[in-house]
Amino acid sequence: MYSGSLGFFIAVAIALGLAGVVAMMGSLFVVNMRAGASARTMAQQARDDARQKLLASSVQDLRPLLGVAPDLAGIRFDIQLPPAAVHVFAIKAELCELLSKVAAHAASVMRAGATLQVSARVERGHAVVHWRDLDADDVRPPLARFFDALDAASQASARVCERIASRHGGRIYSEPHADGALGLTLRLPLHESIAGA
Repeated sequence: MYSGSLGFFIAVAIALGLAGVVAMMGSLFVVNMRAGASARTMAQQARDDARQKLLASSVQDLRPLLGVAPDLAGIRFDIQLPPAAVHVFAIKAELCELLSKVAAHAASVMRAGATLQVSARVERGHAVVHWRDLDADDVRPPLARFFDALDAASQASARVCERIASRHGGRIYSEPHADGALGLTLRLPLHESIAGA
């Protein structure tokens, strides 16, 4: 009698254990199915974003975008552009937004009457734009501290500029000029038609 009851309890315990294993496998299956669906959704979103960016993009010569000094009170502009076109494949409105945000930041942190130099060049398959405060006394002037700014507005502008540059396969960062003065640099891949030239 006792051994029969023990056998029954063992059978019940085994059945419960197996049911638990089956339930766990089922829940893992559901989790995996959801993760797979989520991954597929994210991949489709990435494809849609890439397609949208491609449709909105066109070949842009950076020179006309840089060649007109923004109407900002308080600072002067020294714009230095190469004679040949500097082509990038980009969304013009986004590039203009990035350039506008950098100029606005410069106007907000540079001394009244100071000169912002904006130069562009082609370097190793990239279009390179560099901004620097020609009248800065500090080795690390406020213009170059765009990405370390303490105020919320500058932080938000810096993040937008980083996002736009990244979206176009490039980056924006603090970097010294050839003469050692620290400024901001935007680096974007050249359009394929001239990148190999």
